[in-house]
Amino acid sequence: MRKVSSIGAAVLLTVAGTGVAVIGAAAPASATCSHYHTNIDNKYGQLFNGSNINIRTGPHTSCGSLGYGQLSHSVDFHCFTSGDRVSANGHTTYTWTYLKDTTTGVSGWVADALLDGLGSGIAC
Repeated sequence: MRKVSSIGAAVLLTVAGTGVAVIGAAAPASATCSHYHTNIDNKYGQLFNGSNINIRTGPHTSCGSLGYGQLSHSVDFHCFTSGDRVSANGHTTYTWTYLKDTTTGVSGWVADALLDGLGSGIAC
């Protein structure tokens, strides 16, 4: 079971083009987009549960986007960590998975609520 951390006020965000409402908590002032990760999860496949899913530099909605995952893309999960609260597709999570979009080559953090199976099951 994943550990859940408490985060501040929620901000409503909309993922462009998906029609999916995403609620994300504002990152605390001490939040950083630089987080440790390692490739220890062997989960692989088509695991985005929407289109235009932000792949971010860190596990916070305030971290920059490196690219977008699509339903048709394949991904390689690495591990998960705690981050901002995100609600999408009927799920609310405080965990984010570091992954590589093997279709585009982009690597970064994605909120687990935006991934089938709620992301990686192995902590970073």
